[in-house]
Amino acid sequence: MADIRFEKISENLGAYVYVAPEDVVADGIPDRILDALTEYGVLVFPRLNLSDELMVALTSQLGDIETPVATADGSAPSTKGIYRIALDKTDKSQREYVVGNNWWHMDGTSYEVPGKATLLKCEQPPSAGGNTEFAHLFAAWEAMPAEKQAQLEGLHVVHCLEAVGRRMNPTPDADDLARWDKVFPKTEHPLVWHQKSGRTSLVIGSTAWGIRELGEDEGKALLEELVDYCTGDEFTYSHTWQKGDLVIWNNPGLLHRSQPYTEDSGRLMHRTTIKGAEAIA
Repeated sequence: MADIRFEKISENLGAYVYVAPEDVVADGIPDRILDALTEYGVLVFPRLNLSDELMVALTSQLGDIETPVATADGSAPSTKGIYRIALDKTDKSQREYVVGNNWWHMDGTSYEVPGKATLLKCEQPPSAGGNTEFAHLFAAWEAMPAEKQAQLEGLHVVHCLEAVGRRMNPTPDADDLARWDKVFPKTEHPLVWHQKSGRTSLVIGSTAWGIRELGEDEGKALLEELVDYCTGDEFTYSHTWQKGDLVIWNNPGLLHRSQPYTEDSGRLMHRTTIKGAEAIA
């Protein structure tokens, strides 16, 4: 029988996972991984050295795999359903997708139903920088004073690609604005997401443009305040990559970001995404 072992990383977030690479799709193991993902939020498989084929197989066992569309770059991995993350992209939009990961965000805020989970595998660790950081939104909400929670209920947040685009390029031209709007136009969500699991997260991060019910400056100030609070040390984990590491995270319950790195650092990651099953509500 295949064996798998979990070791808690911190009080609020994360667990190390120890399993043989050939056992990740063995009977019962994907179900145990899903249960642990719900419990710990982030799962770190140190130096697992999973092949692309096993990574795709595991993703498919955990849920329905999301086929890369906007992130498809014509590379061999993308034909398997893998997003190849590196700064050597020649296409402007593709490079922006990679650089945009340097700010705290939740994947899939352009959709009513964000991805359920993300798998990220280290093909080549960076020579400097490039850590991936995670912030536990569930834990942050649960620790938030009740009066602050009540203040946030009923608010609606607008997300769009322009919000993160302007972080990379504060003076976009008309072509930039049109390109961003085509990929991810302004989309509105409840700020507070009460999920079917009984836990609650906030739909915030770098793609957040403003709060419908508040003025521009007040809305942006509140969004910045919430990100600062949710990414406090007690709610976060920073992963330093080693070749072969695999990390899986519960996307609707977390923010994440990559620390900046340069193209010559050599950082190369492979990512798969599991389709979501719950709309933001």
